[in-house]
Amino acid sequence: MGHKKYYGYKPKHEHYEVTLYEKEGKVGDLLDFVYEDGRCGMNHYYWGSEIDYEYSHRGEVEHNYIWDEENTKKLMLRTGTKNGKDLVKTMYERFGNKGSSADFYIRKFCEDKDIKYDFRVWY
Repeated sequence: MGHKKYYGYKPKHEHYEVTLYEKEGKVGDLLDFVYEDGRCGMNHYYWGSEIDYEYSHRGEVEHNYIWDEENTKKLMLRTGTKNGKDLVKTMYERFGNKGSSADFYIRKFCEDKDIKYDFRVWY
């Protein structure tokens, strides 16, 4: 009567995140890029503007871009990185200076390189 021992391989949990753009205030904007366990994603949040209130009663709009494992590997290949930490760092170095439109340039990069992603909007 003892506890079970696990002898198999358990992959390490990986989570890396970087803020590409942030504007705080009553009207704000936040763009981040995330790598977690073999997949990556990008989140763009808007709040407080009149346009945002037209879409949402709280004045918040969220755009999510999600790459599956296969397309995350393609993204790594096209950026010359071998792991999630380097991918996040490279995305910041390459697109961090684009301001709030960095998501446009990342989408354009992916479309040019035939890297697919899912897109979702939350109001």
